[in-house]
Amino acid sequence: MDKTAAGTRLAINLKEGTIEVEGNEEFVRFVYQDFKESLSKQIVAHATPISPIGHAALQPLIVDEDARAKPRSARKVYSGGADKARKTKYKPQFNSKLDLSGLPKFYEAWDAANNYEKILVFAMFLRDRLQVVPCSADDIYTCFFTLKHKGPIPEAFVQTFHDAKSRTHYIEYDSIQSISITIPGENRYNEKLKANPDAAK
Repeated sequence: MDKTAAGTRLAINLKEGTIEVEGNEEFVRFVYQDFKESLSKQIVAHATPISPIGHAALQPLIVDEDARAKPRSARKVYSGGADKARKTKYKPQFNSKLDLSGLPKFYEAWDAANNYEKILVFAMFLRDRLQVVPCSADDIYTCFFTLKHKGPIPEAFVQTFHDAKSRTHYIEYDSIQSISITIPGENRYNEKLKANPDAAK
């Protein structure tokens, strides 16, 4: 606040919001007090309210440096494995209506090496000798049971059909009631038939 011969001069500069007043001292003081009150109200109105308890956004951020330094591991998905038995309520039943008297000789001549080939041989016997087309899982189970002295019945019985379809492609497995022989299965049977001609008798 400067006093000059003409009166009192006040210049306030609040970053371009300057106010210049010139006049007698009483007038300049009045303008100054009014400006100061107005300025104080604006500051209070624009102030950010802070909760006495503390705002969550103002809490210090805690960073786990060890966790941040470690790369995120890839998400692991466990499918359970293709070899594990699929859960099912199905329990194979023995079909007493099938005449399997010729099965032992038919089976011996072909000489199946594993469960997939056994299923193929049984399906071929049911189709060609008994005209059962398509056959069912119960029909195949009955064949396994009849020749159980040749080897155990697969524990994961239903899974064996899925594996025979996906791994060897010998059969089509649409359901437990619909099992049929594929072209690859037919070809495999005929290949072994040439080496064991008695299988056709």
